[in-house]
Amino acid sequence: MKLLISAGEASGDQRGAEVLAALKRISPDPVEAFGLGGTRLASEGMIITHHLSSYAVMGFGEILLSLGKFLALEKELKTLCLKEKPDCILLVDYPGFNMRLGRWAKKKGIPVIHYVAPQMWAWGTWRVRKLSKSTDLLLTLFAFEEPFFRDRGINAVFTGHPLKKLIPPKVAEGEFLGLLPGSRAQEVEKLLPAMLQAFNLLKDKGIVNKALLAVSDHLESKFYRDAENTTGVELINGTEEVLAGSKAALVCSGTATLEAALSGVPFVICYKTSGFTYTLARHLVKGVKMIGLANIIAGQNIAPELIQNDVTASRMTAYLEPLFTDENAAKTAKDRLSLVRDALGDGDPAENTAREITRFLMKPDEN
Repeated sequence: MKLLISAGEASGDQRGAEVLAALKRISPDPVEAFGLGGTRLASEGMIITHHLSSYAVMGFGEILLSLGKFLALEKELKTLCLKEKPDCILLVDYPGFNMRLGRWAKKKGIPVIHYVAPQMWAWGTWRVRKLSKSTDLLLTLFAFEEPFFRDRGINAVFTGHPLKKLIPPKVAEGEFLGLLPGSRAQEVEKLLPAMLQAFNLLKDKGIVNKALLAVSDHLESKFYRDAENTTGVELINGTEEVLAGSKAALVCSGTATLEAALSGVPFVICYKTSGFTYTLARHLVKGVKMIGLANIIAGQNIAPELIQNDVTASRMTAYLEPLFTDENAAKTAKDRLSLVRDALGDGDPAENTAREITRFLMKPDEN
């Protein structure tokens, strides 16, 4: 089995690596993979022809500024695909780029599997038709997504969210403040300064004396220079150790909110982007009223959300302080987190996904 994999972000690199490892375990044939990815896919034996560190951007404005780079990437992957003739293309998240690549591949008669559904339930159903032209099989992380896409004519299968298996509930409570500003440069630039200020405010009040900062190995050290110079801040690669030692956390909206919820760490959701991107998003996002992924999955606000101009140290501190000083407030916040775990499915999601891929490729005429 030969796969061209396209995973342009850190989370997609992780999800893709899990599935590639599962494919190697269950496939009756040797598995080869090449394409766009990062260190985790590389560790599973994928040949990284293009490293994701050059292509992980967020926001409409930022993407427009990088358009030439993405067009060149698309052209190079198409050339590579025609040369290597993979059995299928596995597109992992990264929908803005991957849907274009998938649409081209379908026209060429190359099977296309998209893992991690684009959040069209938020951005509007008008994009579903475009997705139908760029995928043959859609594998979703959340149960509600399968009927949403199937009702709109897309072959979708719910395979479960891998974080539920990877993150068991914490046994012991931490005592520090967790800082999870995201894995993209723009997220860290816009969120980390206020997070550090909030920590300093709590430290000055004697509420907490140490903060654990989750850093991304895809970003240069310059993005964390201010944190390195802040007394009491410890930089840790990844989120697991940070959440293990945290009593409460400040978390960038997205997958990290699921990690915090599954770990049982009460948190405050933070989202801030460029003014242009935010204004455009307000007009486009119609399907959900909440921005934090954990809140969306739970169907209610299990964690407060600070958006755009509300991302300030004083507002962060106002929400965090009771989580450190009021046992009843902390217990209430922790109890709500169980709603997320209940909504993420059962079994081994990576193996579920690998089996669906194998089944699809073995019986293409039946799909």
